[in-house]
Amino acid sequence: MTTTNPVRRATLDDLDEILSLWVHYIRVHRVNPAYRNMPPDAVRTRRAVFESHIRGEDSEVLVVMGSDGSLEGMLSCFEEDNASYFYPPKYARIQTPFVRPEARGRGLLKRMLDEAYRWARERELTETRLYLSAKAEAANQLAEEHGFEAIAVIRRRPIEWDYPSDPGRRE
Repeated sequence: MTTTNPVRRATLDDLDEILSLWVHYIRVHRVNPAYRNMPPDAVRTRRAVFESHIRGEDSEVLVVMGSDGSLEGMLSCFEEDNASYFYPPKYARIQTPFVRPEARGRGLLKRMLDEAYRWARERELTETRLYLSAKAEAANQLAEEHGFEAIAVIRRRPIEWDYPSDPGRRE
């Protein structure tokens, strides 16, 4: 399987296809409220982020190749500073793990996670954190099987200007 679908570091030549995968990622996860209201320049902004992760010394974008030479999946990993009152001071943040729906079920995400884990270990980081959509059940199950434990749940709620009603306010 390794020769058929190698995992490798992304290069700048992959940028357009990585961005295409990201757009597909957003579409697949459109049920997630975080991805419903994207700003008009989201694709341009995200392209710059991927480019900085490819070029960066403290970051990497991993891709898995399809048999036809196209990209079947991707994820980003980078060093992130922890809050000063928590240990460790830095950790490896793994985000945007995505495998095309038609390529799923072949262990490609697991292989990219293994490579991200190796990347973090080579940097002598002592912890990895994997950021997934709460609604991505298969990815969350894989994360647990891969040894990741949930440490937080982030919930959002848009501000409603008429809630709660202010009993002291006159209308």
